[in-house]
Formats: sequence, structure tokens, C-alpha cells
Amino acid sequence: TKLILLDSLLQECLQITINMPEQNGSLVANAKRRMTTEPGATEEIWKEMVYDKDITNDKVIDAYKVWAEAYDKDFAVVHPNRAEHMAVYLDELVKQYGMKKENLKILDVAAGTGLVGEELKKRGFRIQNITALDLCPDMLNVARKKKVYSKLIQSPFGSTMPKGMTARSYDCVIMCGGFAAGHVPLSSLHTMARLCKEGGFIINSMTKQYADFVEEYKQIDKYVEELEEEGTWQIMFRRILQNYTKGNQGLVHAMRINKKETKGPIAGESDAIILKGEDLVEQTKKRMSTENGPTTEIWKEMVYDKDISNDKVIGAYKVWAEAYDKDFAVVHPNRARHMADFLLEMVEGAGMKKENLTILDVAAGTGLVGEELKKVGFNVDRVTALDMCPDMLEVADKKGVYGKLIQSPFGTTMPNGITARSYDCVIMCGGFAAGHVPLAR
Repeated sequence: TKLILLDSLLQECLQITINMPEQNGSLVANAKRRMTTEPGATEEIWKEMVYDKDITNDKVIDAYKVWAEAYDKDFAVVHPNRAEHMAVYLDELVKQYGMKKENLKILDVAAGTGLVGEELKKRGFRIQNITALDLCPDMLNVARKKKVYSKLIQSPFGSTMPKGMTARSYDCVIMCGGFAAGHVPLSSLHTMARLCKEGGFIINSMTKQYADFVEEYKQIDKYVEELEEEGTWQIMFRRILQNYTKGNQGLVHAMRINKKETKGPIAGESDAIILKGEDLVEQTKKRMSTENGPTTEIWKEMVYDKDISNDKVIGAYKVWAEAYDKDFAVVHPNRARHMADFLLEMVEGAGMKKENLTILDVAAGTGLVGEELKKVGFNVDRVTALDMCPDMLEVADKKGVYGKLIQSPFGTTMPNGITARSYDCVIMCGGFAAGHVPLAR
């Protein structure tokens, strides 16, 4: 039996920077200069870190490296007793279902300095069964000194399980404070569920205001409900806490992992860039389809800048839509043919009738995949295109290869108006590129 605890404020897949920036005015420089040395400094640094919706994970991690030793003392000013409710709620749930808390194995993800671990110990959870996971080694070093964990793991946490960890390894998975700008992605909730045993508990606690101004967290209630609808878990409660931080409310979700069962119809049966130098959109306007080789250059700039924003990508596609097919053929000729070939091979191998299948083409763009599906005999009327950019969909509409077109973003939660288990096949070609569709779940 294992209990998962995710406390601090971390995100996935980024390496820790050892040589921290020292520029005047940087968050790290401010932290070094002001933290625990000036009246009110803690509150100001904290606001800079968590209220900037565009803050990067690198900046957050660097600040924590500086802040680690003083974190507990400083954070008590902003968020006194921040972790106590986590232990109280977990204790209530395990007692309600007749579990012996001393036997439960716990993982504390984004455990930080071990504030949650301390509270679990006070409540009688067994230290030997509690593991802390955090990306920042400096924070974990502080946690280690408290001796409230049997194991400490330095690792990012997000859409995929950390290296060396296996599914269904823990009895409970909880996170306190991980959902803040530049920290842990919303899709972490699904990863927590995958790590938790059937019948185990997931608890997530966050500042409620983040669900109002951090874009992906705005969907947290919908995401939690969708995972309940598809059978991942049962929602135990949703609670609002007053004075979670000074003047702010807290939002807590608790879930119990279900036994996984297939639900819904069976397939085959009836029933949306900032670059150095000139703006990418302006470059696109001037260069696309007008110079020798411009497509290759624009394409490289768009998809090889790992920090490009979705807004910049959409802006470029709006300009590029009409010329996209002609231009992209230079970079990626016949890019969509394999999608139709592979899908046809699979449905025929499964004995399905291709003309009866309902298909969703995600990130459909100008309809290149739709054209190929039509060529190999899939029923146009049963193929739906989904894309964030209306200009790209307008080009696709003219081709007459889709029965329906939906303009919508696509990511962690299902688009409005689309229901679970609605399609026989869901495909995507080229959606995974920087600034495009998130991995999520």
C-alpha cells in the first residue's frame, strides 16, 4: 500500500539550471536580495512567483533553489498551516473506508521541503511508507533533514509517469500547491490516477484563484468530472477553503480510483510564437509563397522553437491558410497518405466496414488527411474535422471531404459539444509540435 503526496510547485520535463541568472530585477536576484532580509519581502516574492501567469518553470525552479532553506519560515507568513488540511482529509477518507493508515504507502509529489510529510507523521501515517518526489534537489535536502520520508525522488512530474515508477504502486496520491503558474500541468491529475491503486485516493489542493487566471487550470472542474465520467475515479468531494492564503480561497478535490471497466459503444458498431528578431506572422505575410525556399524557413522557425506560443502559431496559420497546401508540399510531400493507409489496414484487419465508421480528424488543418481518407473509400459524410484555426478549416470545407467541421482547441479536456465514446476512430497528423496540441491525456 502506498500514499502519494505532491506538495510544492513544480512542473515536468525541464532540467534544473545550476548556474542561476543574476541579472538585476530577475526573480532569483530579488529572492537572494530580499527574502528574509526585508519586511514584507516574502509576500512580494511569492506574488511575483505565483501571480505571473506567464512565468516559466525554469524561473520557478531557480527561485526555489535559492529559497529552499528559508522556505518554511517565509511561507508561514503567506500560508500558515498550509499542509494540515491534507493530512486531515486523508485521515478522514481512509477511516471512512476502513483502511489502516499505518499500512498505506504514500507518494508526496512536488513534496518541496516536506510540509505535507510533517503533517502526515502527526496524524499517524507511517514514515516508512511515505515517498517524497520533487524536481528541486535543494528543497528535497531540506525535507530529508526532517526525517518524515523513507524515500526521496528527484524528478519532474507531468503527463507521463516518472522514470522508474510503475502504475498502481501507491494507495493514495495527493498534491498540495502544485497547480500554480509555471508549476505542474493539469494533466498531472491523470498521472496521479495511474500511479494509484484501485480503491486508493487522490487529493489535490490549490489556491482557487489559479483556476480563474491560469489558462489550463480554468478547466480543472471539467477535467475532474470527465475523468469520473470515463470511469477513472469517483469524486468524493469538492471543497472551498476560506483564508487558504491571505485573502484567497483554496480549492480541494478528492477522488477514489475505480476498478477500470470498458464503458460506452464499441468501435465499428452503430449507434489551436514569439521569435527572436522579426515577428513570425509578419515574416509569413512577406515571404510565404513569394520567395524560393521560404516555406522551409518559416516551417523551421515555427516548429523548432520549443518556446513558441499557441497564439503565435494560430496567427501564422491564419495568414498561411490559403497557401498552406502548396507551400507545405515542398517540405512534406504526401504527408497525410500514410494516415489513410494505416487506418485502412487496421479496420480491414479488424473486419470493420470502412464506409460505416465515424472518424474524428484532430488538428485537421486544411484537410490533407480528409482528402486521403476519401481516396481510400472512407465515407466523407462520417468524417469530422476539428481545428483551432477558422481560416484553415475554411480551406478544408472547400474540398468537400468532411461531413462536419468543428472550430475548437484540443487538449486536456474534451471540446464543448463532443461527448465521450462518440467516434470509431480518432486520428491526428502533425498536431504534436511546439506551440500546438499538448500531450496531456
